[in-house]
Parts: sequence; C-alpha cells; structure tokens
Amino acid sequence: MYTRKFADYNTAMGEIIMSEETTLEVLLSNEFGLNIPEQFSNISPEDWAKYAFENNLEYAITFYKDQKPYATVSNTTLSISIKYYEEKEGGLKVYLSTNFMKGHIDDGFVPYDNNKIFLSQIDRIGGLGQTILFYSQKKKNNVFSEEFTETNGNVELVEQFGTADLSKHWFDTPKDYLDYEALLDYQNLFNELPSVPA
Repeated sequence: MYTRKFADYNTAMGEIIMSEETTLEVLLSNEFGLNIPEQFSNISPEDWAKYAFENNLEYAITFYKDQKPYATVSNTTLSISIKYYEEKEGGLKVYLSTNFMKGHIDDGFVPYDNNKIFLSQIDRIGGLGQTILFYSQKKKNNVFSEEFTETNGNVELVEQFGTADLSKHWFDTPKDYLDYEALLDYQNLFNELPSVPA
C-alpha cells in the first residue's frame, strides 16, 4: 500500500521532502555533531534507521501513497510524531500531525513499562488551526483544546479543559523500524477515540 524513503520534510528548504542522503547527514550531525564515529561514515539511510530504532535514536521515514508524499514519521528518543501532507499553493503542506509519547518526562525520561506509546497530541493545521493535548497521569484523564475561531472578522483563541476516557490512547510500540501502518491510518485511529472531536 505504501512505498517509503528514509527522508524528512523540511520547511526551511521550501516545504519539500529532503533526499535520503541529506536527511541522513542532518540526523548524524544532530546526534554526533562534527565527530561522527567511523562506523557511521558509510552507513546507508536504511541501516541508520535500523540502528536508530534498536538504540532509541532519531530517524525519519516518509511514506508515499499513489506515488505522492503521504506522511513522515519521525521516531525520536522521547516520541513518535507523524506529519500528514497535501499539495497546496505550489508546495507540500502539513495539514495534520499526531504525537505519541514513549514515556514520562517529569523527572528525566522514563519509558512506559507496558511496551506501549500514548497518543498525546493532535494538531489540525489549516484554516485557523486546532491543537488538542491529552494527559493521562495517574488517575487524571485531562484534555486541553486550543483553537482559533473567527467571528465577524475577529479572531480569538478558545481554550477548553476537560476530562475524557483516554484508555484507548495507548498503542503497541512499533515492532521494528518500519512498523507504522497502523499509526498512519489516522481516520481509523480517530474513530476509535472517544476524546477526539469531529
């Protein structure tokens, strides 16, 4: 269903998908600075993704659907984020993003002990935009929504706090460096979540 490249999206370069080689250079530079270890001097983008997955380091994969960029997964030490694209105004625009936390970050990073990731944020981009944050800490199931609305030409920020059943926000951790198809299907994913407004 999807094809893929080990490449990342870049707004600074003109809202494009970078090449695999450029993406790898950026990732290695971010990880090691100017002192890239010899073992990584000739590593392929896919081999870096495998290594990064096994060692909880950052890598990116862009998935293509019908030969067009569909989404980019960025797997980092703390989280997995997914950006979804549409072609618009001569460029590639992000219209939706999701973020899955891998653990708690209260007193340093502590991975969840249930081999799960937690859907913690949804950003709807376009129009005026909306951000929904989900917090599931101990017995709290807090939801925070931030949305810009326009009435009679006036734009205002509407913030809402509440609680919801967040038990369905837990998902299996990807089994390997390519295992993202279930997370990419955001429409099916959102249909399962009682806390996500239409």
